[in-house]
Amino acid sequence: MAETKTDSISYRGIIFIIFSATLFGTTGTSQALAPEGISSSAIGCLRLIIGGPTLLILTSFFYRTNPLKFNPPLIPTLIAASGVVMFQLCFFDAVARTGVALGTIVAICIAPVFAGILSAIFNKERLTLSWAIASALAISGCIILGSVSNSDIKSNITVDVVGIFLAAGAGFGYAVSLVGSKKVIADRQPAVGIAIILCVGAVLVIPKLLTEDLSQVMTLKGATVVLYLGVIATAAPYLLLAKGLSTVPVSHTSIIMLVEPLTGCLLGVLLLGETFTLTSAAGSLLIFCGLVIISIGSKPSQHKS
Repeated sequence: MAETKTDSISYRGIIFIIFSATLFGTTGTSQALAPEGISSSAIGCLRLIIGGPTLLILTSFFYRTNPLKFNPPLIPTLIAASGVVMFQLCFFDAVARTGVALGTIVAICIAPVFAGILSAIFNKERLTLSWAIASALAISGCIILGSVSNSDIKSNITVDVVGIFLAAGAGFGYAVSLVGSKKVIADRQPAVGIAIILCVGAVLVIPKLLTEDLSQVMTLKGATVVLYLGVIATAAPYLLLAKGLSTVPVSHTSIIMLVEPLTGCLLGVLLLGETFTLTSAAGSLLIFCGLVIISIGSKPSQHKS
């Protein structure tokens, strides 16, 4: 009977993670639907400023914790928050240049490559053969996507090398936030730790936000988009992810999170009229394969009973 209960909890955790990844995957499309007067950097800043405090309130309510007693380590928190800021600023600009589908795929799927390198340097984790193969596939995929000419794209979105590099930069920022977060949430409540990191990130982007034109944010459409990004596409999925991680191993979670770039890709094609060519599809497939290999290769060995 105990095994049945464990299985049911695992399936529930998987559902939480799927919903989390799906909500994360809507961020690029949300930006594309925002008023033209709102810059990419403003959207990234507002997402943090709204999402961080909202997640902190949600975690305080659901986990009955006092954030003031969390006391995270200073340096890892700043590093993780800086990574979050880098992801926000690079990702939304990348999506504006490359389109939602390609930008999301590159940013999310190349992140494990950078995470492996950073973990090896700072956490002394051993890099495996599967990681090397996966990295080669992911980097090859990005090169292919970066070589796509404008004539290959039938939509109005231009794929350029700068956009691909920005997406890769977003993936790097995401990896930095993961490595920093590992020390922040060690022996602590993960959801509260992530909320603290996002709030610190929100403070870091305030100077940048003060230089932005926010007139379109005050419109109904603009306010709706930024509120959606902050609450529904940031605070809510992070809360769901934290709940899912309590019953699902990280190695499995990374595979399930493939739903995120898949969601971004489908929304870009179905709602925004973006079109994948065979070349784009081939590059994206290589990146997907790389992430799957990393996830499978990182599974912990199971002892036979």
